[in-house]
Amino acid sequence: MRIKKNRLRVICSMLLLLVVGFSVNAQDKQKEIERLIATYHKLGKFNGTILVAQQGKVLLERGYGFKNIRKGTRNDQNTIYQVASVTKPFTSAVVLKLVELGKLRLSDSLSKFYPDFSNGDSVTISHLLSHTSGISDTSQNITGGTEEKIFVEALKGQNLDFKPGTDWRYSNAGYILLGYIIEKVTGLSYYDAVRKYVFKPLRMRQSDFDFIKLKDRNKATGYWAFPLDGNANTAEVMGFERPRAAGAIYSTVGDLYKFHVGLQQGKVVADSLLAKAYTSIRANYGYGWFIDSVFRQKTVHHSGDIWGFRSEFARVPTDDICIVMLNNIQDVYLHVISLKILAILYEEPYQFPAENKVHLDSATLAVYEGDYQLRQGQLIGLKVDHGRLMSTTNITQEMYAQQKDVFVLDNGKEQLTISFERDTDGKVVSLSFLNTDKKMVCKKVK
Repeated sequence: MRIKKNRLRVICSMLLLLVVGFSVNAQDKQKEIERLIATYHKLGKFNGTILVAQQGKVLLERGYGFKNIRKGTRNDQNTIYQVASVTKPFTSAVVLKLVELGKLRLSDSLSKFYPDFSNGDSVTISHLLSHTSGISDTSQNITGGTEEKIFVEALKGQNLDFKPGTDWRYSNAGYILLGYIIEKVTGLSYYDAVRKYVFKPLRMRQSDFDFIKLKDRNKATGYWAFPLDGNANTAEVMGFERPRAAGAIYSTVGDLYKFHVGLQQGKVVADSLLAKAYTSIRANYGYGWFIDSVFRQKTVHHSGDIWGFRSEFARVPTDDICIVMLNNIQDVYLHVISLKILAILYEEPYQFPAENKVHLDSATLAVYEGDYQLRQGQLIGLKVDHGRLMSTTNITQEMYAQQKDVFVLDNGKEQLTISFERDTDGKVVSLSFLNTDKKMVCKKVK
C-alpha cells in the first residue's frame, strides 16, 4: 500500500513539473512576443492592438501607441478599428452557413441569381469565394454607394479576365457580389445576415459596419503613417457602402478572437465545410482564407488594408493558435510580424527587427541627404525626418545607424547593409550595398 502511495506521489510530482515547465515556457514566449511588438512600436511599425492566443490561453492582449494622438488617447484591448478585407472570412462563413442549411450550393451558378449576366453560367459560388471567377476587380466596380442594379450592370458590361476556374486574381467585386447573393437567399441585408449568423451567436458586441457613424470612445482615428506628433495627417474614413461584403466590418481584437473560437468549436460552420474553406483552390487561397504551411503546420490568414487602417488575422486551426493585429496606421506590413510570432510559439529561429545601434543627431544625419543613382531613371532619395534618416524608392523606410557611415534597411523579410563612401575632403559621394554577391555603387547626384 505504501509503495502504491509513493508511486502516486512520484507521478503527481512529475505531472506538476510538466505543468510548471509548460507555464515557464509559455511565460518566456509571452515575454519574447512582448519584446518583439514593443520593438516594432518603437520603430514606428506598429501602432494598434494585438492579441495572441494558444490553446485557449491568451498570451498577449495589449494596445500600443495612440488611438488619437491629438487627444492623447492610447490604444488598448477595447480599441475599435476598421478591419477591411478581414471581412472576407465573415462573408465566406455566412455563405458556407447557407450551404450547410441547404439554402445555397457551392456549385450554384451566377446566372441562377442574375439570369442575364454574361458568362453567368460558368461562374459559380465556389469561384467567387476563391477569387477564381475571372470577374474584374477594377476601381469602378467598387466605387462606393452604388446600388445593386448599378453595380451589377457595370460588371455585366465587362469581359471576364480569364475562364472561371483556370486562374486566380483577387476580386473585391466578386465578394461584393456574394454579399448581394446572400441578400437574395436570406431576404436580409448582407449586414443583418452577418449579424444573425456570426455576430449575435458569438456575442461579438463591438463589431458592426458603419464606422463613420460609430459614436464610441474606443473608436480609433486612422493615420496614413505612424503618428509622431499632433500634426500627423489623419486619413479620410471610408464608408461601409463602398467595400460592402468585401471589407466593411469594424471590430476589436477580442471580438475577432471570439470569431476564431467560434470557428474552432463549430459554432458558426460545420467542420466539413471549414475543411473546404481551408483547402487551397488556387494561389494558396481557399474560401475566404489564404492558406500556407508555416513550420509544417497549416496556417490560414487574411489581411486588410483600408484608408488609415491595417489588419492581420492569422490562425493555426490544428494547434488552436490565433494572432490578431489591428493597426490605425496604413503604412505597415503586419504579416511578417505574425510569421515571427509563430516562430516564437514553435521555437523556430527568426530575424529580430533592425534597430539603431548608435545615436546620430539630425545635423550628423543631414550629410547623407540627397539623391543617389540606383540605375538609369531610378533614384534613391534620402531625407532626415523627425531625427530619422528615411530612404525612398518605391517605398519609404527608415535607415538604422550601426556606426558612422554604416546603416541597415529592414523591410521585415530581409536586412540590407548600406555603406557610405566619402572623398578626400570627407564629403559623402556615394552609397553601396551587396545585391546577392554583386556590389552595387550608387553615386550621389544631388
